[in-house]
Amino acid sequence: MKAAVNCICNGKEIEVAEALELRDGSKENSYFTCVSCGEPVRVHKAGANSLAHFEHHERNYSCPYSEGKKIKEDTFSLDDPRAIEGYEIDRKILSGARNSSLARQRKQMDSYKCIACGFKLKLNGRFVIECHHKDPIGTEGVRETSLEDLISLCPTCHRISHTREKPLSLNEIVEARKSL
Repeated sequence: MKAAVNCICNGKEIEVAEALELRDGSKENSYFTCVSCGEPVRVHKAGANSLAHFEHHERNYSCPYSEGKKIKEDTFSLDDPRAIEGYEIDRKILSGARNSSLARQRKQMDSYKCIACGFKLKLNGRFVIECHHKDPIGTEGVRETSLEDLISLCPTCHRISHTREKPLSLNEIVEARKSL
C-alpha cells in the first residue's frame, strides 16, 4: 500500500508537513480528508519505521491510500478446538437509543424480579435483571416508549425472548420455560 502524503484541508490540497503544523500549532482541530476518496484522515508524524503520512479514520477497502489488510481468521482448521481471538477490528454499529431512566423505573416497578419466571438476585449490591422492550426498538425507528412497553426479565428469559427475529411474547417465554 502506498502512503498518502497529501490531503484536502479547507478546500485545498496540502502536504503532510503543512498538516502537521496545522495540527500541532492550531487551537482549532483541522479537518483533513483523503485526496482520493474524500473520507476523513488523520496525520501521523514520521516514526522509526515509517515516513509522515495520512491514515483513514475508518478502513476504506476501495481507496488506494487506506490500509486494506484483512485479518486472517482461518488460521486453524475447523476441527481444531483453538482459535485466534482478542484482536481489534473496525466495526460500525448503529443502535437505537434507549432511556436508562425509563428502564430503571420499570425494574423498580417490577421489584427487580423477572416477570416470566420470578427470578430475583442481588450480587455485590446490584440486581441481576434486564429491561426488555416488548416491541424491539430497531423495528419501528424513533418512537415514544412508555413503562407499559417494557418488562423486567432475568438474563436467561431475556435471551429466550430473542431466539427468533420477532421476540417471543411474555406468554411464549413462560411456555418455553415450562418445557425445560
